[in-house]
Amino acid sequence: MTNTSPQSPLHFTRKKLLLIVIGLITIITISYLFLNYMNTPGYSRMPEIHSNDRILVFAPHPDDESLAAGGLIKKARDRNATVTVVVMTDGSSAATPEELSQYLEKNNKNSSTGIAELRHEEAVNALSKLGVNESNLIFLGYPDTGLRALFEDYWDPDKPYQSNTPFNKFDHSPYNFTYEQNATYTGSNIAENLEKIINNFKPTIIIAPDGLDEHRDHWATNAFVMHSAAATNFKGKFYTYLVHKGGTKWPSPPNYQPSLNLTPPQELQNQNISWIEAPVTSDEEKAKDEAINSYGLPISLTKGYLKSFIRINELFIIPQTVNVQIISNGNFSRIGMPSSSFEDVRYDYNTKTLKTSDEMSSVGVARDNENFYIIINSTHEINGELVYKYHFRLLENGQFKRLDVKVQNGTAVYEKKSVNSLQPETNATAEVNGNRLVLKLPLNIFKNASFMMMNTDVNDKNEQLMDISAWRELEI
Repeated sequence: MTNTSPQSPLHFTRKKLLLIVIGLITIITISYLFLNYMNTPGYSRMPEIHSNDRILVFAPHPDDESLAAGGLIKKARDRNATVTVVVMTDGSSAATPEELSQYLEKNNKNSSTGIAELRHEEAVNALSKLGVNESNLIFLGYPDTGLRALFEDYWDPDKPYQSNTPFNKFDHSPYNFTYEQNATYTGSNIAENLEKIINNFKPTIIIAPDGLDEHRDHWATNAFVMHSAAATNFKGKFYTYLVHKGGTKWPSPPNYQPSLNLTPPQELQNQNISWIEAPVTSDEEKAKDEAINSYGLPISLTKGYLKSFIRINELFIIPQTVNVQIISNGNFSRIGMPSSSFEDVRYDYNTKTLKTSDEMSSVGVARDNENFYIIINSTHEINGELVYKYHFRLLENGQFKRLDVKVQNGTAVYEKKSVNSLQPETNATAEVNGNRLVLKLPLNIFKNASFMMMNTDVNDKNEQLMDISAWRELEI
C-alpha cells in the first residue's frame, strides 16, 4: 500500500531554506558580475597588433611578463608578430632557502638545483605556452631586489654592487644562460645591455613596468627602460603596466576570477593616468593560465595573487610627458601649485590603503626665464630633519649626464654620484614655507638637454627611504 501522507512541515522548511540560500547566492553572484561590468570604465582599446610589429617586453622577474601581458603576448604571436622578452633579474628572491628546499623535494626535483636556474627553466616553459621560443627570451641575470641601487648609487663601471641575498652573494652575473657572461652589477652595464638590445631588435612597441609600481625592481626597470629608450631615440609605442600596487588588495578580488574585468585600484581611477586595455580572448586566457602555472615555485607560495591576473582584459598605461609650466612669478608662497604638478598614490602599510604620502603629497615643476623650480607639498609643515632628494637624467648630444640635489634643514647641495654627475657653478637654493618646499635651480643647467627625466624622494635623517616618486619625462 502506498503511503500518501503529507510530508512533514520540517521537510518543507528545509527545502524552502535551501531554495532561499541558492537564490541569495545567485543574486549576489549576478550583482557582483554586474557591478564589475558597470564599474569598468570605458578605457581606450590598445591598437591592433599586426604581423610586422616587433614587441619588446621587459620583466623585472620571471613571471611578470605573463602576469601583466600574457594575453597580449599570445595575441601577438598568433598574429605572427615578433615578441622578445627581457628578464632583468635572476629572480633569486622569490623564495627563502627553506621554501625552495621544500618545493624541490615535493616536486621530485634535484635538491642541488639553484633558484636562478629553476626560474630560468620556468620562464622558458611559460613563454612556450604563449608562443615565444627560448631564442626570444633574454635573461640579464642582475640581482633580484638590487635594481634600484644600481640605477641610483652603483652606476659607474668601477663601482659594482655587491648582492647580499641568500642565493646571490655576487657582484657580477655568475650564470651561463645570461645575455652577457659575467656581467658586472652596475647601472651603466644594464644601460649598455638595454641599448644594445633595443638597437638590435628595433621594436615598434615597448612594454615595461610603470614607475608607480611599488616594487623597487619594477620602479627601477621603468627608469632603465626610459633611459635606454631615450638613448636609442626610440620612436615607437611605449606602454607600461602594474603588478605590485595596493598590497594584497589589488587585483581585486585577489583570487582566480577569469570572467571578471581587471580594473585599476580604485584610488588610481581618478588620477591623471591614461589607461588602455587589451581584451583577452578565451584562447589567450587559457594560454596565460598555462604560462602562469608554469611558474611552479611562485605558484606554490602565492597562487591566489598570481592567478588574480587572469581576467578578460589586461591594463596598460600610456606614459605622459610633463610639460613644464612657464611662470612670471616664482614666489610659490603666494601662488598655488603649477599646472604641471602630479601626485603619486602609494600603499601605506600602516593604514592598509593607497594614499599620497604625508611627506610628499604632490610635486610640481615650473620655470621662468632664469630658474627651474621643483615644489614639494606636504600634508603638514616641512620637517627640516628629513632629507629631500631630487634626481635628473639629461641627454645631451647623445650622452647622458645626471644631476642630484640633496636638501636638508633648508640647505641644498649638489651630490656627485657618478663620473657623469654635473656640478654646476651656480648654487641651488631651497625655501621652506609651511608645508611647501621649493628648490630653485639655474635654468641654464638644462639648456642643452634634448631629453630629461626627473624623480624625487624623501628620506629620514639617516637617509632611509620613506617615499619616492616615479620617474617622469619633462618637456621644458
